[in-house]
Amino acid sequence: MLMYNKFFCYILITEMTTVRPQKIHSIHLLRGVAIIMIVFSHCLGVFKNSHLIANSYLFSFLNLFAFNFTTFFVLIAGFLFQHLTYKYDVKGYYLSKFKTVVCPYISVSIFCFLYFHYQYLSRLPVFSLTEPSSSMSIVKMMLTGTQLLPLWFMPMIIIIFAISPLLYKWSKKSLIVIGLVSMFWVVMFTKPDYKQPLLNLLHYGPVYLTGMMIKQNYEKIMKLVKENLALVIFFFGLCLFIPFAYRYVDYLGVERLYYDTLQKIILFILALYFLDGLNHRNNEGGIYKFFSYLANVSFPIYFIHQIIVLFLEQRLINSSFGYIIKTDNGQLASVGAISFLICTLTISIFIANTIKFVFKDKAKYLIGGNR
Repeated sequence: MLMYNKFFCYILITEMTTVRPQKIHSIHLLRGVAIIMIVFSHCLGVFKNSHLIANSYLFSFLNLFAFNFTTFFVLIAGFLFQHLTYKYDVKGYYLSKFKTVVCPYISVSIFCFLYFHYQYLSRLPVFSLTEPSSSMSIVKMMLTGTQLLPLWFMPMIIIIFAISPLLYKWSKKSLIVIGLVSMFWVVMFTKPDYKQPLLNLLHYGPVYLTGMMIKQNYEKIMKLVKENLALVIFFFGLCLFIPFAYRYVDYLGVERLYYDTLQKIILFILALYFLDGLNHRNNEGGIYKFFSYLANVSFPIYFIHQIIVLFLEQRLINSSFGYIIKTDNGQLASVGAISFLICTLTISIFIANTIKFVFKDKAKYLIGGNR
């Protein structure tokens, strides 16, 4: 009987240590929200009149709110890394990221070199030690992600994936202090120029750690938010209002601080709180399915949407409605950006599904895999 009890306990402990964590539906949904806002920010960038922000509070607010939703992607990546540490294996992890991140980065970059940069590159020598060459220009663009606007993110996140063994060790320790310091750090160390991946790492690396910390202390944080909801919402509103206000006020005394990333971190925590109920029931609603679908194709959309934006922008410029791009009417520009968003998402999804239909499982090497 004693041996039977010991055996039963052993089986129970083994099952407890190997059980998979519950899927967090709120995180999945937020991936869909993040890709919409990232695409929207680039659609807003189509309207280039320098007076738009000064002339229109609406356009200015949309521009500010949609900006830097890349923070959501980094937080989600850190959150899921912490969530899935039970199955972390360095070789398997590296292989997975090479297939689903590095390979599509290379394939989309090749398209960009041929479609956007061919004329420039073709005028350069293939290799030279004394002058700019096509080979060195390609290497530089690959290392900085400057061949296409959204690709600045790739060198930085690849570095984060590369240091995953260190992050895995940290995941076993308490991350509360690191997370709090990180949230302070992103205010002091402003988001650098997108052409500088190492400096971007110094800004977004702490954001990744914050995502890990949020997952590690999820229940505590949700309880804290519940008990101080009004204060958290006020803090988010403050981080949104201050950068909005100093677009129109000469001096507030806080211009040197950077609130955009902290604002998105607080918004992320609030979103997790309000969506927490999704984690405890089956989700069959149409809204959930819509955002869930976008979350599933978010990575392909991320890789190809800017190509679509540039294509649509050029078509608009060459049409009789080309004047809209230079409008100083904020409402018109806002409606135009929303129209661009709908068209870009629709075409991106169509292209992603077409590539998946043609290349089947190999599509993930070209444009990233579905989630």
